[in-house]
Amino acid sequence: MAIKVLVVDDEAAAIDVLKYYIDMTPTLSLLATFTDSRQAIQYCMLHDVDLLLCDIEMPLMNGLEVAEKQLGKTAVIFTTAHTNYAVKAFELNIVDYLVKPISYERFLQAISKYKEQFPTSVDDHFFVKTGTKGHLERINIADIIHVEGARNYVTIYHGTTQTITLLNLKDLEQRLPARDFLRIQKSSIVAIKHISGTKGGSVLLTNGNLVVIGPTYKEQVAKVINSKLIN
Repeated sequence: MAIKVLVVDDEAAAIDVLKYYIDMTPTLSLLATFTDSRQAIQYCMLHDVDLLLCDIEMPLMNGLEVAEKQLGKTAVIFTTAHTNYAVKAFELNIVDYLVKPISYERFLQAISKYKEQFPTSVDDHFFVKTGTKGHLERINIADIIHVEGARNYVTIYHGTTQTITLLNLKDLEQRLPARDFLRIQKSSIVAIKHISGTKGGSVLLTNGNLVVIGPTYKEQVAKVINSKLIN
């Protein structure tokens, strides 16, 4: 199940960065963004929010006040350009304190801290609709090798089988554990354990498929591969 995230910052550029990072992270789902912290509090009262990414120095109601109001309700990660609030912030039992500019790697570290503090159960399978009316097919997550999206359809390569279903790739991505799967281009996700090597600008999978690595994802893929590299 995806972690439901709310972003609060009075600077649009800062929100754009966090929106991009959230979109890059399969286990996160962005609910909404606010430049007005008071509106964010109202939203939290009406909706189920797991994690709040919040700036500190904001007009009307600052991030510390927001965190105090959400204490025991919603987890908070501060995203701020200022270091002088760190002590007060951690007194509020926040998850992490990110200082701008925030790198994607540092962002992921904060998300990992959230997952450690608030573990959730992970399903080992799910069901999808097939082309046959009334027929559902069980997909075991451990069997998935590669997932490929095309418009509103997704092809799931699992074991020696491939299943095509009417589904959005983003929705499926949120059901896959981030530690086990890696998006390598806009329309492709691969199981890390099924990467058998790289060839040029592509990833070679255990089923023989060769999937091109998208320019946006090259750095992320390289980090995963290099973490297993023996020099």
